[in-house]
Amino acid sequence: MNQKILINAPRFYGIDEAIRDSWKHLGYQAILENYRTQSTILEKIVRRLSVKFPFTSTVFNPILRHYLDFENKEFLKMIQREEPDLLFVVKGDHLFPETLQTIKTLLRIPIIAYIWDDPFYSYAGLYADHYRKTNFEKGMFFYDYIFVYDPYYVEMIRQRGLPKVKYLPLAGDPERYKYIPISEEDRKTFGFDICFVGVPYPNRVSVLESLKKYKLGVFGDGWEKYFLRRGKKVPGYYQGKAQGEKVLKIYRSSKLVLNIHDPEAKEGVNTRTFDILACGACELVDYKKSLERHFKIGEEIAVYRNIEELNNLVAYFLQTPDLIEKISQKGRQRVLNEHTWNHRMEEVALTLKQNHLLSVQ
Repeated sequence: MNQKILINAPRFYGIDEAIRDSWKHLGYQAILENYRTQSTILEKIVRRLSVKFPFTSTVFNPILRHYLDFENKEFLKMIQREEPDLLFVVKGDHLFPETLQTIKTLLRIPIIAYIWDDPFYSYAGLYADHYRKTNFEKGMFFYDYIFVYDPYYVEMIRQRGLPKVKYLPLAGDPERYKYIPISEEDRKTFGFDICFVGVPYPNRVSVLESLKKYKLGVFGDGWEKYFLRRGKKVPGYYQGKAQGEKVLKIYRSSKLVLNIHDPEAKEGVNTRTFDILACGACELVDYKKSLERHFKIGEEIAVYRNIEELNNLVAYFLQTPDLIEKISQKGRQRVLNEHTWNHRMEEVALTLKQNHLLSVQ
């Protein structure tokens, strides 16, 4: 009978489903159990009060813990019903150390982590609450192996005494981010010189503000709130939200697709790096050290290191459309050949087998 892998992951633009499907592709029984990422109204209120009045945290923390306690108990019931051969946890900031310890005691199965963000919330500080900030660090010794999307954080984990940790880059999902035909109507609607799809961060806004002289199209959640909170008018380049096929049309219709990483990415790259290329679009991305491992810079992907270089590259590319097409084609082929979720889960399975954490099928 095929081994059963239980994947515990947040719902995140279909990546959770792509990981499940990749395990199935490898011949395993794969069950996806999503954990909650949307907060209740009470949780939101309590967090805001805790931030505004830090001295109240001792009063409010038990309320936040109550929700996580319930989720952890329900997860324990579910995993005991399913009796998987291996637990594959994505991020893991929702699981208490005692929950991991109970799983090890009751089921005696390997527990594997795949970390997508800064595991210690040491930079951006974008954690939901005290428990989600510290759960991974307190419980990481219960994991049998840890994979991390950014080499920088691999070293941070090793320094804390965990040798079984490995860099595993994120990947593209060519089933969702695929090459689609573009109509003349699409080009009229989404034919930008440069486009960007994502949420606002100060570093992203600074970059985009420098490109306003071009036909710039920005899409994503949170942009109106971002500017209104700062007492500013929402810029004209913001074009609204985008998901599903609309994103594909934006990427394929635009001449250049911009990728600007969030503050937590130090050396690693986001999924957008691979998904943009999988569509057959020409990507212009801020430099990260790991890009040199995965692509031929200047041939398969375009890279900038500062705003001045970005503007020079945009001007150059817009004058050389043939080069845009060549980079698009080569970048897409590299992703399809080496950087899909099937490739990543194959690497995970091989590593786990080598460490006797997964049996050979």
